[in-house]
Amino acid sequence: MNTKSNDKKAIILALIATFFWSTVASAFEFGLKSLSPIQFLAWVIIIAWVVLTGIGIFKKTYRHTITLKLILYSVIGGLLNPFLYYLVLFNAYDQLPAQIAQSLNYTWPIVLVIFSAIFLKQHFKPLVFIGMLVSLGGVIVISYGSLQSSLDVTMTGIILATGSSLIWASFWIINKLSNSDPILQIWLNFTTALILIIPYTLLTEGFKLPDTTGWLAIGYAALFEMALTFVIWLTAMKLASSTDKISHYIYISPFLSLIFINLLLKEPILTTTIIGLALIITGILWTEYINKPRKQ
Repeated sequence: MNTKSNDKKAIILALIATFFWSTVASAFEFGLKSLSPIQFLAWVIIIAWVVLTGIGIFKKTYRHTITLKLILYSVIGGLLNPFLYYLVLFNAYDQLPAQIAQSLNYTWPIVLVIFSAIFLKQHFKPLVFIGMLVSLGGVIVISYGSLQSSLDVTMTGIILATGSSLIWASFWIINKLSNSDPILQIWLNFTTALILIIPYTLLTEGFKLPDTTGWLAIGYAALFEMALTFVIWLTAMKLASSTDKISHYIYISPFLSLIFINLLLKEPILTTTIIGLALIITGILWTEYINKPRKQ
């Protein structure tokens, strides 16, 4: 199959993944209305793990060799994501309007650049700091605007939403170091998280059966935030002749998400949220442009 055809398929899959990721902020809010962050996460991980196991069997992923090194990275990766990352993120959503939580969470690409320089020894140019400052300005605008608004906002929630980007960036560094089959790696991450979340939930709050809306939110988050959408995105990455072909589509997601938040949750979108999010994405795109290798 030629490169042009593969790139077209990759773009279609990337747009599908972007659409699904644009809707999950609303699903989180619906789920957290009937369950605590811990209980919601527990059910989501269980269902996502079952789906990923089925995908792995269908794609014969388990034929790959599982080494001690892979297990070690999987344990660390699974502790970071989905266990810690979503535990922090769901607590942020529990304390913030969806528009604020999802916007602040999008600072992770900037953190990833910093972590890549520290842990992967990847060089970045001094002009990158301009992008970082622009994105930081976006965080300040969103935080200040939300605290001055009539929306129910806590400083703890703002710290959790922004801090979740540290966990997500750390997770992708671990995955990069692992260098294994991505679908197998994700399944192992979720297996680790499953082993952690069940006793953690039993020892803290115990399992609670959600109502119908809760079940729908759990199923939707498990399928379209985690299991299926992860696989769709990874397939798109594999098909694309270059990650540049599809990587920028992901930045459509937070803006599209604001539309769903307004329509489904009836949440009034603040002007400062739109301005702040635009600043965050502008800073990220500037950073990517500056760091992009130039052809001689």
